[in-house]
Amino acid sequence: MLKYSINKELLEITKQKAPSNIKLYPLISFAMKYMFKCKSDDDVDVLQYEIEGYMGAKIKTYVIEPKGCKEILPCIVYFHGGGFILRASAAHYKIAKWYAQKVKCKIVYVDYRLAPKHPFPIPVEDCYSAYQWTILNADKLGIDKNKIGIGGDSAGGNLAASVTTMLKDRKEQLPVGAMLIYPVMDRRMKTESMKRYTDTPVWNAKLSKMMWKAYLRDINVDVKYASPMEAESLSFFPRTYIEVAEYDCLHDEGMDFSDRLQQEGVKVELHEEKGTCHGFEMH
Repeated sequence: MLKYSINKELLEITKQKAPSNIKLYPLISFAMKYMFKCKSDDDVDVLQYEIEGYMGAKIKTYVIEPKGCKEILPCIVYFHGGGFILRASAAHYKIAKWYAQKVKCKIVYVDYRLAPKHPFPIPVEDCYSAYQWTILNADKLGIDKNKIGIGGDSAGGNLAASVTTMLKDRKEQLPVGAMLIYPVMDRRMKTESMKRYTDTPVWNAKLSKMMWKAYLRDINVDVKYASPMEAESLSFFPRTYIEVAEYDCLHDEGMDFSDRLQQEGVKVELHEEKGTCHGFEMH
């Protein structure tokens, strides 16, 4: 019997729980690299590019578009979740393809480098580079450069928010919108939901503590690029869509970020999904 009143249709996902041993994640990611491929199918075309990431490193980036697309379309630059330490899963690719097909847009899907081997700022700088690459190559990619949004789930939501702050600070083109799905927003881990949900399915506060240690390596960092809630101002954000799960240690971080954005004059569409746990969008 479940401890939490999670919807029955999410039963399969409640059986999942990320391992607490950080040493296992590189092995899991290595396996996932060969198990899950982002490839074209009957609904979408997938183009693969090797682009320049942070400090000149090469990273893979996929452009996912509706099948046989010949149009210039809007775009979402999307960063997958995984606690900064895990590769994209088949479910991540599936939802990215769904966005491309149903929303009729192009998805630039970024295979950024991962902690603990590549800690902050490498993942977020890779994502920044991918966003810039998208703008610079928009014409060639068939993307409307005036309709480029940004998004991500979980740690990917953190990266999307952090890249938006970096773009503002570096005086670059801001996204026209942001989509943050149960995002990681605050390294301080002081919210009530973080204190309450230490044993929830898929993800919990104990795993969050491990994640932050792997990502930041206990070094002094420019926290606004790692912990979006600690930015001095968020008034520059574009209109933002936020989803939070009810039984999720990250619940309050998403709610608090929404509150701050609205207090600073940003238009927000907030969805608090009842009866859900972290990762429910991947179901």
